[in-house]
Amino acid sequence: MKEILIPGANEKLYLYKLDNGLQVYMVPNNKTKNFYITLSTKFGSIDTKFEYKGHKYDMPKGIAHYLEHLMFNMPDGSAHDVFSKLGASSNAFTSYDVTCYEVFANNKFKECLEYLIDYVYTPYFTKDNVANERGIITEEIKMYEDSPGSTLINGLLQNIFVSDERRYLVSGTVSDVKKITKEDIDLCYEAFYHPENMFMIITGDFDPSMAVSIITEEMKKKKFKEFVKPTLLRRKEPFKIVTDYSEKEMDLEKNKVAVGFKIPKSSFRSLKLSDSEALLYINLFTRVMFGSTSFLKEELQTSGVITGGISMNLTETSDYFVQVLASSTEFPDYFIKRVKETFALRDVTEDDVRRKVNVSVSNFIMLFDEIEAVNNQIQDDVINYGDYIYDIFNVYKSLNLETLIKVMDKLDKVLVSVFVLKPKKEEE
Repeated sequence: MKEILIPGANEKLYLYKLDNGLQVYMVPNNKTKNFYITLSTKFGSIDTKFEYKGHKYDMPKGIAHYLEHLMFNMPDGSAHDVFSKLGASSNAFTSYDVTCYEVFANNKFKECLEYLIDYVYTPYFTKDNVANERGIITEEIKMYEDSPGSTLINGLLQNIFVSDERRYLVSGTVSDVKKITKEDIDLCYEAFYHPENMFMIITGDFDPSMAVSIITEEMKKKKFKEFVKPTLLRRKEPFKIVTDYSEKEMDLEKNKVAVGFKIPKSSFRSLKLSDSEALLYINLFTRVMFGSTSFLKEELQTSGVITGGISMNLTETSDYFVQVLASSTEFPDYFIKRVKETFALRDVTEDDVRRKVNVSVSNFIMLFDEIEAVNNQIQDDVINYGDYIYDIFNVYKSLNLETLIKVMDKLDKVLVSVFVLKPKKEEE
C-alpha cells in the first residue's frame, strides 16, 4: 500500500491496487464518524459504441443507466434492503462517462464494504427484472423531460455538440429504453464491469489497512475472466455547432437562459499547459468575470435583469471545454448580450488572480472536512485525467496573471450557442 501526503491539506492518501486490477483510493478522516464508499466503472452514457472481442456494437442510448438500475437486483431480494438493515444509505448514479455505486454510513464498515463488493460483482439479470425496470426508468425519463433545469442544459448541449453523445440525455429517451434487451445488459456488464476497468474510493472514518484486508478477502470469493479492454468507438467532434440559438416553451414563470462557449483544447497546446491546468485558468477567468463578486453580477442584479446569481458549469470532453453560464431573467436578450460582451473582455488584474487563488486554496483545504466532496473530486480526476491530482494545491499556487493573459487570448477562438426556455403563452 502506497502512502502519500497531500500537499497543503495535511491529509494522507493511501493507494492500493489488487491483483485483479481494481485501484483503491483511500483518504481517512478521523474527525468524522461517517464513511463514504464508492465503487465505479468507467462506463457512462456516451459509451454506446464499442468494439469487444472482435465484434463492433452500437448499443441503445441509456443502457449504462438501465444497467445501473438493474444492479440492485439480487437473487434473494434488493440490495437496498440489505443496506437499510445495516443502517446505511445506498444509491447509484450514471453520468456521461462513469457509473458509480455508493454507500454512506456511520457503523458496520466491514459489512457495508463487503456487501457493496458482493452485489456489484453479482450480476443478476433476468428477462422479468429487465422488463419490470423498463416502466420505472420510463417514469424517471418523463420526470427529466419535465424538469426545466435538465431541459435547459440538455437543450444547450444539443445546440453545441454535433457528434458527441453528451448531446443526449444520460437516461436515453423512452423509445431508446424500449430497445434494450437482456442480452445487451449481459454484454455491457461483461465488457465494462471488470475490476481492471473499475476503481474504489473510501473516505471518512475507517482504517486503510483494515479496508485493504476486507477488500482482498471479499474479492477472493469472486472469479473474473481475463480482462479484454473494450475499444470505444467515438466520432471525432468537429469544431462547429449545430445552431447558435434555439428556444422552447415550458410551464415556468420566468425565462431561463443558458449561454455556452465551446472552447477547443488544442488552443492551449502552445502554452504547454495540461488539460487540468487549462481548465483551472478558464475557471479562474469565469469566476472573476461572472462570479458572486463580479461587476456583471452586480450590474444585472442592481438593474433587475436577474434576481439570483449566474450559475457556472464547465464541462470537459476529450477535445473541448464547454463553459455554460445560465440564469433566470425577464430580459433574456439583454442577459445574452451582456454575457457575450463580458466573455470577450480581458479586464483581469493581479489582485483578481491573487484573491481567486486564495479562495481556491481555502476551498481546497476545507474540502477535506466533507468526505463526500473529497470522494467526488477523486472520482472526477480519475475519469478526466486517469488518476487523482493530489498535488492540486501546488497547481493552484502556480496560477499567475501572465499565463492567464495568454489563456484569455486563446478564448477569442470559441463558438457560442444559446438556449432559452420561455413560459408558455396563455391561450386567448
